[in-house]
Amino acid sequence: MGHVIVCGLGQLGYRIANLLLQLKCDVVIVTQDTRQEFLDLITAAGATIVHGDARADHVLAQARLDKARALIACVDDDVTNIEVALDAKRLNPSLRIVARLFDQTLARRLETTVGINRALGMSVLAAPAFAASAFGGSVFGSFVLDGNAYVATKVRHGDGPAGAVEEADRNDVEVEAIVPFHEFVRDAVEEGRHVRRPFGESVREVVHGAQSVWRNMPKFLRMLVLVILSLAFISVFVFQIGMGLSPIDALYFVVTTLTTTGYGDISLHKEAVWLKVYGCFLMLMGSASVAALYSTITDFVVTARFDQLLGRQSVGLEDHVVVVGLGNVGFRTTETLVAMGAKVATVELDPEAPYRRFLDKRVAFTAGDGRDVDTLERAAVRSAKAVIVATQNDAVNLSVGLAARTLNDRARIIVRIFDADFASKVEDVMTIDSALSATRIAAPGFVGATLFPDALLCYVDGDRFCVVSKDSEGRLNVTSHSLEAVSGRVF
Repeated sequence: MGHVIVCGLGQLGYRIANLLLQLKCDVVIVTQDTRQEFLDLITAAGATIVHGDARADHVLAQARLDKARALIACVDDDVTNIEVALDAKRLNPSLRIVARLFDQTLARRLETTVGINRALGMSVLAAPAFAASAFGGSVFGSFVLDGNAYVATKVRHGDGPAGAVEEADRNDVEVEAIVPFHEFVRDAVEEGRHVRRPFGESVREVVHGAQSVWRNMPKFLRMLVLVILSLAFISVFVFQIGMGLSPIDALYFVVTTLTTTGYGDISLHKEAVWLKVYGCFLMLMGSASVAALYSTITDFVVTARFDQLLGRQSVGLEDHVVVVGLGNVGFRTTETLVAMGAKVATVELDPEAPYRRFLDKRVAFTAGDGRDVDTLERAAVRSAKAVIVATQNDAVNLSVGLAARTLNDRARIIVRIFDADFASKVEDVMTIDSALSATRIAAPGFVGATLFPDALLCYVDGDRFCVVSKDSEGRLNVTSHSLEAVSGRVF
């Protein structure tokens, strides 16, 4: 049936090629620069290597493009993948082409206009698994059918929703199921999140918000507020006793005096001298304090706005999910968490991070190094439900994860690890709840789009390659394909 050409041998390309080989496909890899380790492993597994730029016609000719059944363009650059796909389509119009693209809007357009069969985003495929891990769930992937979203997950036998597709022994504790997205959200996040909250809970949130505002006020502003409140409190009693006013009238008079409104309906014109002297003192002190208060509040608001723009303010959240690293995977994971109804705070070293402007307005942003305890404190890690660390560096991810653990020993800590084998070691040895490889999660999606055109979702579970599809009667089915060990191990 022809071979499959994989353009790019980075983390994702290596995983895709490895999985294709385990499915007994002939694989030709086109690559320029890659890790020698990957080259050695994939060559030993039986792949053919062609060195060169896949955008060059003669390189594609060396890869026997005219005899290929499919081509997967999966380098780390969207533009390069598009160019490779267009060249391949020009040279072999009947070729099935799958391309890696982060921009999913562009991906849909390319699928409908230039003949690319599937354009997939690695981060889009991996994000549901990262988001689900924050709540202790296990997700293989997600897909959309007839406008409705579904996830492939594991549920305890008997807990699955009506119509769930199960591919496991009925005696197993857990079975695989295709679950509607909203039902997964209800179970994984918490059922009460999408119903009306009790009045007492709303009051507590208001009180907590007020406390957060007070804590974040400058010391001088807090002192001014206390001085004005103390002055007003004392003055109410003074005028109530000295002028015989009711408590509410005394309060009214104090407020109009402090704010220099002075309606004249109540005055000190005929009162005792000591009251007039006290009134003069109140007007001088009050007007000066209120003026200083107004200017300080203005300065505080402007400064707070700049701090918000620069990500320097403290986050006033509890039971939220902190996502550290606002790259491709971090951004898509944040989007998924927001769709699940979770409260989210993000941390990114660069306050001008490219994806920041695309964040939902409800997502808090903190600028700083996630390895710095002060940065994690500002992101309210101590009160977080979970911390997902998804930067581009394994060592940084581990460092942030361990720092977060020292601040909060109750939160779930999920770290992104590029090497799936190293990820399993991290889970076994360190105090990390889950170590996930985005490329390992995403690779089955690319392979499935290449080998199974009608597949809605593909994922790997143990030594099985699972394909979710829709039959002629509209039912969802899961079929399994055995994976053959390559280089002594299974994907």
